[in-house]
Amino acid sequence: MNFYIFKNKEMPWGDYGDTLLVGYAYPDEKDESKILIERTGPFVPPVYTWAKMILISDTFKQKLEKSDLKGFEYQETVFHKIVNLDWTKWDLDTEHPKIYPNGGEPENYILSRKHSPETAEKMEKIWCLKLNNKTLTGRKERNISSRQDLFIIENSWTGNDIFNSEGAGYAFFSEKAKLWFENNADDFANFEPFNSKVATQEEIDFAKDYIKPRPQKNDPFAHLTPKDWKTYQKFIEQANKLIAKSNTDKTEKSKLTSITKAIESLKNAEQIRPLGKKEQDLLNKLKDK
Repeated sequence: MNFYIFKNKEMPWGDYGDTLLVGYAYPDEKDESKILIERTGPFVPPVYTWAKMILISDTFKQKLEKSDLKGFEYQETVFHKIVNLDWTKWDLDTEHPKIYPNGGEPENYILSRKHSPETAEKMEKIWCLKLNNKTLTGRKERNISSRQDLFIIENSWTGNDIFNSEGAGYAFFSEKAKLWFENNADDFANFEPFNSKVATQEEIDFAKDYIKPRPQKNDPFAHLTPKDWKTYQKFIEQANKLIAKSNTDKTEKSKLTSITKAIESLKNAEQIRPLGKKEQDLLNKLKDK
């Protein structure tokens, strides 16, 4: 069996392009059955992903409804914040975007702009695919280092063409679904293969134990808003990119500058919430350089 994870259309301009294409999507804090959309408009991609959600335009939904793919339902989303920014008219072959966001941070394409009811009115509806998550994902060990240590347990597959799994944060596609999306999504659907195997009973039991509910602990981060989490992740991503850049910098001065900025990004993240062990170890290592 062949399975795949969905990847968004590759955009120019790094995080700037990704933010213009995808924006944000997340459950409403007061009603998790509602999916809130924050993005640019009026253009809506036929299909894109945020976290493990698959989001589609109304036009694409009508196509999908005529297919024989199975295993999902449709949930209409709510336009929480739509900003008027039609980047589809820009030259996508240039080195830099036509307009940079205020402050230079990609998320400010959306966060720093006002909601435009007029733009939202012009837009197609966006639907979220409601996916079954009963297919099991196995793992080589409890704490893994990469998704290469994960695998879909073929003998637990529900037969759904598009699905989630409690053990992994991806949207999975069957071979059949992958081919259909590649032929119908106007180059907005990319895929990467995902490991799968027929698992032993021991591997199945281990996968079930991993997703078994654990005793609840007090959440030290319960006070954080979705915006706080986005900002925290932004600083962590910035730090990782700066560290990678330092490995290719030509001069010691430029390397030092990259490392210094990486430390600053990690410290900014630390102001929002305590760093995870991996990030704290990284910060300590950078300070020792």
